[in-house]
Amino acid sequence: MCATRNQREVPQHLYRRTDGRSQSWYVRLVPPKEVEHLPGGVKEFKKSTGTADLKRARPIAAQLIAEQRAAWERMAAKADTPDTAVGGVLTSSLIKHVCSHRLYQWMQLDDQVRFDGEGFDEHTLEKMQQICQVTDHSMRSVLSRGKASIEWSDTLDLVDHWCEQLGHKFDRTDPLYPQLVRDFARVELEALGRVEKRNHGDIAETPPAVAANVARLSAMTETYRHHKQVASGSKHTSTTTGIWLKLITFCGDVPLNDITSHDLYRFIDAQQQGEHKPWSMKYSRGVVKRTLFEVFALARTRQMMSGTNPVDDLTVMPPLSKEAEASRMKPRYPYSNAQLNTLFASPWFNASSNSWTGKMGRDLGARYWVPLICMFHGNRIREVLQLVASDVRDAAGIPVMELREEMDGEQAAMLVAGVRRSLKNAPTNRIVPVHPALIELGFVKFVAAQRAADGDNAMLFPSSLPKPGGKCPMIGRAYEQAFLRFVVKELGFGNGYGNHSFRHQLEDRIRDAQTLGNRWPAGLAQAFTGRKRLRSADVGIIEVEGSEAAYGRGHGPAALLEYIKTLRFDAVTLPPPFEVWQRSART
Repeated sequence: MCATRNQREVPQHLYRRTDGRSQSWYVRLVPPKEVEHLPGGVKEFKKSTGTADLKRARPIAAQLIAEQRAAWERMAAKADTPDTAVGGVLTSSLIKHVCSHRLYQWMQLDDQVRFDGEGFDEHTLEKMQQICQVTDHSMRSVLSRGKASIEWSDTLDLVDHWCEQLGHKFDRTDPLYPQLVRDFARVELEALGRVEKRNHGDIAETPPAVAANVARLSAMTETYRHHKQVASGSKHTSTTTGIWLKLITFCGDVPLNDITSHDLYRFIDAQQQGEHKPWSMKYSRGVVKRTLFEVFALARTRQMMSGTNPVDDLTVMPPLSKEAEASRMKPRYPYSNAQLNTLFASPWFNASSNSWTGKMGRDLGARYWVPLICMFHGNRIREVLQLVASDVRDAAGIPVMELREEMDGEQAAMLVAGVRRSLKNAPTNRIVPVHPALIELGFVKFVAAQRAADGDNAMLFPSSLPKPGGKCPMIGRAYEQAFLRFVVKELGFGNGYGNHSFRHQLEDRIRDAQTLGNRWPAGLAQAFTGRKRLRSADVGIIEVEGSEAAYGRGHGPAALLEYIKTLRFDAVTLPPPFEVWQRSART
């Protein structure tokens, strides 16, 4: 009986030694950027699970990873302060919590001395009253004269010291810091009043102990990471978890219940105004807001916080000027015909060039075919880089390309230990006819040769396979980074150009192909490019597909082929056929 898919998969961060010294599964974990700068440096985490049985290794690895990440997060939280206090942003509920603790401590200590200890003799009681009078004078001076009071500086030191005892450290420039000082002074006077009543023989109750603020923000980090990575790729999970860690850095590791919509507004505003990679409004109102809502919703579902989700009350988001928003957006430009001609005449398409070493020097197929496939099909880069031979086949006489996650046979969904094929969303999964120009250049023959050499699941572009046991395995990283550097720096195209530019140029050609009386059927363009929704530039030009997309077989390869043949590439000078081009590398 064949092993199930889950049994065959090797979780991320697990690997086996390649030197043969041990058959056990090992955990490898790269430290987050938040701790890389710490004194002495923080090395990557490697530890054996102690077992060669993958089924047994999984839970052991999960525990090791959770413990190590928690340790790194504690290191990051303490990195800026030599003591145990955690820096953060003040909130109204946090001020109430700090002051409630102060009142309780006053009365609890008085109980311990007065009733549980030896009590107050006349001399001790007189000294106690003198201390109360001095403190009363100081607090009233602060409340009446504010910063002009001669007691102001000493009171700030007292406030800071008390907060640090509770594990907090607040910046005196925090907008709510004056409120903290005022409320602290008021609670000091309330405590003094209660003690004074006892000194005169009157009853003054000790308030109930302040309930421990249960789960803090950091408690959700690993919980959310595990929740998110079930359905999301490692890159997206890392991005969303990073947003949550930024919130912890901004607010401090405060209780989940303490966070309000006002705190989130200030957090997002600070990130939009930051000097290092400031957020755009689009990013804040999209990925950031969705992430924060999801984490707090998960916390409520897990009963780690009470009350409403603070994101629900975030009805207004921090604004940016048009100029500021434009400066934060990452441009994405389509290639022009002239730029494509420059690329096809460049050293990237010089098979005999000695400029390429490593994977890009060996994998001529990737250098030649990937840009061409992306130009004619508008694929996302990783859709192409993860192709295997069985993804290209004949369907009723038409060569087709299937974009999918699963593979045929026992290697389904797996390329190498810890790395899976993935697609962006459901519409991305599609079967499309191979563009006739690619067939003329020899693409079908190229695939057949790869299949004959290494089988149906042969990688079309072997350079896309990450190194086994690598720090952060990702399909096609070598190609993606090399090509981006080449077009931006070597060809001088500049920022905004890259692998995505092929997709945008194809969508522009599809739009240009729409003429009166000869528009593509509803949804056909999206079916070809795997786009879930139209770009705003195409609304009203390319027919929008409605609910009919959910029924039937959709647009077949034969129907698609008739329309993609009408796309114009006559202004682009293509390289010679692959076999001719490949032979030039040997001459």
